Amino acid sequence: MREKVTIGICVKNSEKIVEQALQSISGQSFPHKLIRLIVVDDGSTDRTYYVAKDMTGQMDIKTDIYRSGGKGLSFSRQLVVDNAQGEYVIWVDGDQELLSDFVQKHVEFMEKNPTVAVACGKEVSRGKTLVARLESMSIATKNLKSQFTVDVGGGIFRLEAVREIGGFDIRLKGAGEDVELTNRIKKAGMKVVGNEAKFFHNHRATWKALWEEYSWWGYGMHYVNHRHEHAHFPMSRMPILSFFVGLKLSSSMYTLFHEKKVFLLPFQYFIKNLAFCIGYAESHLDKHGD
Repeated sequence: MREKVTIGICVKNSEKIVEQALQSISGQSFPHKLIRLIVVDDGSTDRTYYVAKDMTGQMDIKTDIYRSGGKGLSFSRQLVVDNAQGEYVIWVDGDQELLSDFVQKHVEFMEKNPTVAVACGKEVSRGKTLVARLESMSIATKNLKSQFTVDVGGGIFRLEAVREIGGFDIRLKGAGEDVELTNRIKKAGMKVVGNEAKFFHNHRATWKALWEEYSWWGYGMHYVNHRHEHAHFPMSRMPILSFFVGLKLSSSMYTLFHEKKVFLLPFQYFIKNLAFCIGYAESHLDKHGD
């Protein structure tokens, strides 16, 4: 029987967390015979590849494992698209864990809404460390406003739609490949919406990891802005401005969580957006996207 869904998981140096992500895929209620799993290891220097290989070898889901040689996330995503089968591709990141009905809900939604090209899942943030907890609180503000985040990870895409617009831009270095792709999907007149398929997101645990993540985002977003004629710097990312945004949110977050650590949000906003700005500046100096 032909697969209906391809699940793509692109990872790098994720040996400590990839097993949890794969276990959540293995625990899906959707018929496993209708799923194909594609794992891409993007040049890990730890045991990510071997952990994934051992774990998938114990699963009853058809699996292909590739190594992309450190060519970047966009290249890894496209490797999944090139080898995907079925009608849909669902993306899972190494730091995500799916609820057991995740795939089922996504597929049912897309079947009922044939004009939708992309449905982004609903993130349930969590984290045990101070840094991870603060990040989960900042993400929670989007849920309060009933917004959905346009991320590849946790989303379902019609494979035909992705291929129709040419897939991922493999020239993009850094993060932002999801924004770049969905921008083109929207320009093509296709719908990008939110869905109630839920997944857990385990946020970065240390200040260093948070810094590296947002610097990586800044580097990639310079490319995205220039490729889509938004060459101006996003003012919302200015560290001082974001500090006051975090300050404004602190009181509402305290009402929601009743945790004094929410008053550190202004500093967390400042630090991660400073990292974003530095990554953006480095990308500008490298003329990435010009």
